[in-house]
Amino acid sequence: MKKAYLLFCLIMSSLTVTSYAQEEDSAIIIMYHRFGESKYPSTNITLDQIDQHIAELSKEQYNIVPLKEVVDAIKSGKKLPPRTIAITIDDGFLSVYEEAWPRFKKAGFPVTVFVSTEPVSAEFDTMMSWDHVREMAQDPLIDIGHHAHAHGHMSSMSIEAAVDDLDTADRIFMKELGYIPDLFAYPFGEYSPELVKAIEDRNYKAIFGQHSGAISSTHNINALPRFAFNENYSDMGRVRLIFNARALPVKDVLPRDPNIGTDNPPAIGFTVNPEITGLTSLGCFPSHTGEAAELTLLGDNRVELRFDQPFPNGRSRINCTMPGPDGRWYWLGLPFFNLNN
Repeated sequence: MKKAYLLFCLIMSSLTVTSYAQEEDSAIIIMYHRFGESKYPSTNITLDQIDQHIAELSKEQYNIVPLKEVVDAIKSGKKLPPRTIAITIDDGFLSVYEEAWPRFKKAGFPVTVFVSTEPVSAEFDTMMSWDHVREMAQDPLIDIGHHAHAHGHMSSMSIEAAVDDLDTADRIFMKELGYIPDLFAYPFGEYSPELVKAIEDRNYKAIFGQHSGAISSTHNINALPRFAFNENYSDMGRVRLIFNARALPVKDVLPRDPNIGTDNPPAIGFTVNPEITGLTSLGCFPSHTGEAAELTLLGDNRVELRFDQPFPNGRSRINCTMPGPDGRWYWLGLPFFNLNN
């Protein structure tokens, strides 16, 4: 019995050291909108699907933490346990209150709910009321985030109009909650360098988009990616791939502006951190072409992408992935907005 106990302690000590050694500059943020609202499949997830996601996230290998814990870590350079995941929900639909909140609460999972103030204040049947929002805000597992006022396409607004929209939301948050949330998510995930500059001095700890990708300390704190789920993209194979993804750390990303101008497609490239090897296995896939882009690998881990098909109107993305040394996948997402027409 004593030998068995000593062997158990040795194994547990080994596992603890291994776990610590595996801490990484990486985290996953996932996002949802609606739950059990089958009329809106592009933003909805079925109740069976969310139950499957929660069952997967409840497994021991995942580290589910509040979004602010992830933000604090990447801003300070602190590494996190593998498969660290934060959960977010956008907009404030009634099904968040009726279906999602009870499920996440039962699982003990912290969630950030990004609320747009205009549709909630309008008391639409499909939206939560401010009473619902206040009730949820009393739950220690729930953090209310800022999602602007009118939920408009902010990168298409004038800077003055965008700032006015945020100011309006701030006044309503103060009236209804007594504080202004300090995490912000761009409506539709759309932003521009001019918008980022105009709001970077506001009281936001971090700002989030809607493009796929894992995050690390190399990412722009004012444009962090999140993996979105809906009915068509929630099969468990994809879900497990995302939950096990890790950040591909990059710098010097071009273009700096995700909004498409007269050069379409623009010159696209980035430099991968030097500790990452095996870039010949990297694949980058524009969402509109149906095939991988041609990659040119230059010195100092510089990667340049080539494809001829222009980005269509609306929102597009490029997902770059490659196998990692531990059986997981590095994942980098780049958003592109063609909103000129």
